[in-house]
Amino acid sequence: MREDHLKAPPLAGRSLSRRHAAGLAALAVFATAIGLSRRRAAPPPVLEKLSIALPQAPHAGLIHLASAQGLFEAHGLAVTVLPQTHGKAALAALLRGGADLAAVADVPVVIEILNGAPLSIVTTVASASNELAVLARRDRMVTSPADLRERRVGVTLGTSGEYFLWAFMVRHRLAPQSLVLVDLPPHRLVDALRDGSVDAIAAWQPVRHEAQQAMGNAITSFTAPDAYAQNYAVVGRSEFLASRGEALRRLMRALLDAERFVEASPSPAKLLLASCLKLSPEALEPAWQDLDLVVDQQQDQLITLEDVASWAMARGYAPAQRMPNFLSHLSVEALQAVSPERVTVVR
Repeated sequence: MREDHLKAPPLAGRSLSRRHAAGLAALAVFATAIGLSRRRAAPPPVLEKLSIALPQAPHAGLIHLASAQGLFEAHGLAVTVLPQTHGKAALAALLRGGADLAAVADVPVVIEILNGAPLSIVTTVASASNELAVLARRDRMVTSPADLRERRVGVTLGTSGEYFLWAFMVRHRLAPQSLVLVDLPPHRLVDALRDGSVDAIAAWQPVRHEAQQAMGNAITSFTAPDAYAQNYAVVGRSEFLASRGEALRRLMRALLDAERFVEASPSPAKLLLASCLKLSPEALEPAWQDLDLVVDQQQDQLITLEDVASWAMARGYAPAQRMPNFLSHLSVEALQAVSPERVTVVR
């Protein structure tokens, strides 16, 4: 009797405990159902529309990857991509009013700012310091940088290719006027070198790789590591950027996701980018190795912008003037809001 009396309460306690647990479970299911119902009832975020003039170049790789992976849509953006041959052409499309944003190297941006264009940089998306090269025909007796004197050199004027060529000449103590510059669009550089209408070219990737594959030992390559720290940026009209903060924040999130994809899965990312650019993986490989595909706004880019500005005025691309305050042409707010550690610009 005593044992039965002693055992009964624990049995009753377990029964109550089970009922209590079942009740809590039912409440949890109910609460979850209510929460799901509310979430389903909430209206979807309004898509922010943007158009981007986008070069078919590895330098704009993060934008290509974000588009191919649906990352823009995932962050509430409806992005229209407007393909361009190179960054200078993309910037021209923006300035004509044909696009909201453009991906372009720093040199054309500086030239346009010096000429009064109200442009600002939203973020950089790639950088490189050893990607460009001078490629010269051996049969023209060019075996050293000094042999380039009085030679015809093909280059796309007003671009990072020309600025690199100037930095290359300074590095090798060649007077700028000692070369004959021939203005060619990027897609004509290799043909001009092959048919002999120029003795050498200054080229970025993948044009550089294409020339080396096409001509092999018939050409020699000259580099100037760290002579020019090139930045590739997303730019827009300053007034437009100031009015589209939410769209730009979503853009930053999408590009950061693309960067994480590159870091976590470099091989699939490279294959996907090669497909986007209609290149073989082998043709993309040199650029893939040379470029840092990173989203940031770094303080040291201001030094490069001022160096490029001094060169542009000396070359006559813009009237002589006081050095602009390039800090006012950096639109850091969107990236600062999304990933503040990526912004080292001091205001």
